[in-house]
Amino acid sequence: MKLHPGLISILRVIFGCLAGMPIIRGAPPAPDYELLFADEFDGSRVNERDWNFRLGPRTGTGIDGLNLARNVRVADDHLIIVAKQETVDGRPANTGGGLISKHRFGYGYYECRSQPFMAGRGVHTAFWQRGLGGLENNSIFEIDSYELDSTQKMACNNLYVDVSTKGYLELAWPHRAQVPLQLPPDGWWIDAYEYTPDGVVFYDQGKVVARADFPDLVAAQNVWLTALNGVGKVDADKQPGETRFDYFRYHARDYPGANLLGNGGFEYNQDKVDLQRPVAWREEGDVAASRVVRGGAAHGDFKLRHEGDRAYAVTTAQTLEFIRNGDYELCARVRRGGKQTAARVRVFDFGGTAVSAEIPVTDAWTELWIPRVAVSNHGVTIAITSAGGAGDWLEVDEVQFMKPPLPGQRPQPSRSFAFRDGDPIWQIAQREPIAFSGDEKFYFFGRNCGLGVAMTVSFVLQPVKLSSTFPIARLPKTGDTGWGVGLTETGDIFFRVGSHANHRDVRAPAACRVGTATRVACVFDRGTALVYVDGVLRQRVDGLKVSPQDTTAPGLLGANSGLYDAVGDVTLTADAPPPKAQRFQNYAGTLGDIRVYNRALSAQEIAGGGGGFSR
Repeated sequence: MKLHPGLISILRVIFGCLAGMPIIRGAPPAPDYELLFADEFDGSRVNERDWNFRLGPRTGTGIDGLNLARNVRVADDHLIIVAKQETVDGRPANTGGGLISKHRFGYGYYECRSQPFMAGRGVHTAFWQRGLGGLENNSIFEIDSYELDSTQKMACNNLYVDVSTKGYLELAWPHRAQVPLQLPPDGWWIDAYEYTPDGVVFYDQGKVVARADFPDLVAAQNVWLTALNGVGKVDADKQPGETRFDYFRYHARDYPGANLLGNGGFEYNQDKVDLQRPVAWREEGDVAASRVVRGGAAHGDFKLRHEGDRAYAVTTAQTLEFIRNGDYELCARVRRGGKQTAARVRVFDFGGTAVSAEIPVTDAWTELWIPRVAVSNHGVTIAITSAGGAGDWLEVDEVQFMKPPLPGQRPQPSRSFAFRDGDPIWQIAQREPIAFSGDEKFYFFGRNCGLGVAMTVSFVLQPVKLSSTFPIARLPKTGDTGWGVGLTETGDIFFRVGSHANHRDVRAPAACRVGTATRVACVFDRGTALVYVDGVLRQRVDGLKVSPQDTTAPGLLGANSGLYDAVGDVTLTADAPPPKAQRFQNYAGTLGDIRVYNRALSAQEIAGGGGGFSR
C-alpha cells in the first residue's frame, strides 16, 4: 500500500530511534532513502489490493510442494504461513504458501523481519524478488534476500539472471553466497538487501554479509514472501508449523544519471525470448507490428521496430511504480520512414499533464529529449506509439528515464548481455575481495564453469593461515572430469584435475605465504596443465588423460568441507558428507578478482594482465 505522509513521518521517527540500537535496527543504510511502501500486517486479513497468493505445485529435483491460499493468513500483527501434511484431491501433500506483490519495485532498499519455521526439515522460507512475466514480460532476474531451509541455519543470498542466450551459458549463477546464520533465541531476525545500479548488497541483522557486483541490471519486479513445504527430506512429525513475517518495507533513493527503465536498450531478449515480446515492456494494439530486431542498433545489438505489411496502430509501453517524486528527463534514439499518422514517445500518469515528443522522419539515428517530467505521484508510464500503413517503419533504441545527471556525469549506456568469445564465463569479487573466516561460508558457482577441453581459473588469494584446503573447486566425488585449486600447510599451490577419488595434482611448491596477496592462474589445455604464480609459470605437466568435462558437480568457493550440496538449484545438507577425518579444512583468508574461463589463457595474457586478469 502507498503510505500516508503522516504515517511515513511516524515511521521515520521510529527508524531513527531504532538506529541507535545494535544489530536489530530496522532502517536503510543511508539517510536519503525514502519509505514508499510498507505492509506491517497489522490487520485481520491479507490485503489483496497489494498481494496475490502463491498458488499451485512447486516440484523439481528434491522438491515436492503444494502452495495453498488457505495456508496464509494475517493475525497477531503478523503474516502467518502454515506448513503441514494433508490430503489434497485424494493424495498426500506437503502444503505451504506465500504472497507475491501485485506491485513491481526497482532500485531501492528492501527489508523484512521474519521468524522462519525451524522445528524440522522440509520447509524452505524465503524473502525474494522475481518477475511474473505476463503482460509486463518482466522475468529478468531473481534476488534472494534469503532462502533458508529449516534446521540448517545457512542463509542463501543469491542473484540469478534470466537474461541470456539459450542454455544460460554466459550468466552462470552470478552470485550464490551461502552464509552461516545465527538466529536470535526467539527466532526473529531482520533481513534486507540493497538493489542499486552497481549490484546488490545483502544484510543480515543490519550487517553486510555479501555483495553481488552486477552493474546496470535494470528491472522492476515483484516481491515474494514464501514458505515452501516439501524441500528435501521432510520431518512430517514436526508439522504443522508456522513461518511468520512481521513486515515488509521498501525504500527508494535518487540515482542521478541511472536509467530506471528495464530493457531500455532492448538487449534483454537475446535469442531466448520471443522477439515480438520485448522484455520488460507491454504491447498494445496490433502487436504483430512490433518486435525487437537484431542489427543496425543505435547502441548494442538490438533495437525496437514498428512496421506492418498493412495498416497498423501499436504501442510499446512500460509503467514504473514507487519511484521518488521530483524532476526526471527522458531521452531516446529514434528514426522513422513513411507517412505515419502517429509516431511519438509519450510520458503520462506521473501526476501532471502528459508530455510527448514526435519522432521525425529521418534515416539517421536522432536524439529525442524530454527535458523535464515532474513526477508527483511516485509513478510514470512511458509509451512508444506509432500508426501507419504498409511499409511504414519506426525504430527506437536507448530509451532512458532518469533523474538528471550530476554536472560532469555521463549516463551509462544500456548493458548488453551478449556473451563475447573469450570473456570469463563467471567472475566475482572484482571490486573488493571476499573474506572467509574458516567457517562454513561458501559460494556456489555453475556446473558449466571451467568446462571443456580447455579452461582457466584465475584469482588473488591472501590466506590468514595455511592449511589443507581447496579455496575453489568444481570436483565430483568420482570419475576423472573435474578440477580444483588446493593449498597445503606448507604453502604449496596445486591444480587438481579429475575427481576427489581419481585425479592428478600439478604442484607449485612454497608458492603462497600467510598475509601476502598472491595471483594464481591454473590452465588446462587439451591434456596439459599449467600453474602460474604472480604471472610466472611455476609448473607444467603434459599428457594428462583426464579433462574438466564434468557437468554434475557445482563449483564451490571458500568452504569446501562437503557438508552442503546443491540439489538442482537448492542448497541442502549433504546426504553423505565425508567423515571428519577426511574433510578438507575450510579456507581462511580473502579471495578476489575470481574469473573462470572456458578457454585457455595464453602465457602472454596471464603475464601481461590480458584476458581480464589483474591483481
